[in-house]
Amino acid sequence: LLRNPEFLQSFRVTVVYVFVVTVCSTVIGFLLALALSKRMKSSAIYRTIFFSPVVTATVAAGVVWQLLFDPFSGLFNIALRAIGIEGPNWLGDPKWSLIAVSIVGIWKRIGFAMIIFAAGIASLPISCYEAAKVDGATGIKLIRYMTIPLLKPVTAVVAITGVIDSIQVFDHIFVMTNGGPMGSTNVLSMYLYNQGFRVFHLGMASAVGWLLFVLILIVTAFQWQFTKGAEND
Repeated sequence: LLRNPEFLQSFRVTVVYVFVVTVCSTVIGFLLALALSKRMKSSAIYRTIFFSPVVTATVAAGVVWQLLFDPFSGLFNIALRAIGIEGPNWLGDPKWSLIAVSIVGIWKRIGFAMIIFAAGIASLPISCYEAAKVDGATGIKLIRYMTIPLLKPVTAVVAITGVIDSIQVFDHIFVMTNGGPMGSTNVLSMYLYNQGFRVFHLGMASAVGWLLFVLILIVTAFQWQFTKGAEND
């Protein structure tokens, strides 16, 4: 594997995808949970709307996003042309294809992150906030010095499950780009599929499968240790 240029490119693509999707979905999910925690009357409706992508069939979603990213009739490029910008070939240009599939990955995970953060925020002790307000902390300071530190274990769970989920991504990339163009979206799961079921290099596919297992095992062990440390703190 380490001497295979195609595998090394696939590994780099996976690392970029995992980093972008995990970081963006975690941050956006936290901000949404924070915003919805202040809207008591309509928060349930908005939570349902933002969570709906999580339970949407990934293949069906991939087909819809493929239409949205169409360079000629897609909604994104139509909107860009309306303001005088010529949109890119999202799924046909190696510079943009990974960005396009990452957007879908972020969209798919935001709802999960939001729900977990919302549950964490709801369980935070009110007495700590009241004490902080007595000391003069308000607004951003409360979030920076109270909410974020108290949500450390929750953030660890959201981030690590995001990494594990992103490492295994396959469905929507298979539907939208099939690993192309020029291998720009050929993540490890896609590479494993091609090696095992298209060119029938079963030994190579098995090696990639074991590598994915080891990676997920390492990330899970890291989550366990990090969560235990956060709880002890």
